[in-house]
Amino acid sequence: MSTRVPRHLLVNPQPRLEGFTLVEVMVVVIIIGILINYVALSFGRSSPSDLLKSEAQRLSSLIGLASEEALLRSILIGVDIDEESYSFLTLDEGNWEPMTDNLFRGRKLPEGVELSITSSQQTDENEEEVTPEVILMNSGEMTPFELKISSDLSESYYRLTGNEIGERVLDHVSPY
Repeated sequence: MSTRVPRHLLVNPQPRLEGFTLVEVMVVVIIIGILINYVALSFGRSSPSDLLKSEAQRLSSLIGLASEEALLRSILIGVDIDEESYSFLTLDEGNWEPMTDNLFRGRKLPEGVELSITSSQQTDENEEEVTPEVILMNSGEMTPFELKISSDLSESYYRLTGNEIGERVLDHVSPY
């Protein structure tokens, strides 16, 4: 007994179209777009002027936050500034001690970025104890200062100034 398969079952009356569906193509386009966006963002931040700007803005914001912290907690906070780093200090029993808060930890600047400061606060280089260049008072006031944030890779620099009443101004200074 032989079983015969009808011919219409052996041959597909409508040929099957090969290829991708619209949904598959759209998913691939979206994935490629996201990947290109990540690559563009990672390469966009590598210029020395962008690095200098982000460091200047970070330092300005941290000094502002530290000033508010001094006002809220009714303490004195100092900013110790070196050429390649800065840190925040609190006055504890007559001595300046590093702050233990992670937000106000000491920070080392990226390679090539340096700081120079002009402050009305007198520091004695021969003293063994640390004296901060800028003092943020619990009244919202601060010692006046002018801070230059520069890079040996860029001719422009940022100038951060602070006055007696606690106002800060961040300016971009360009030779052009």
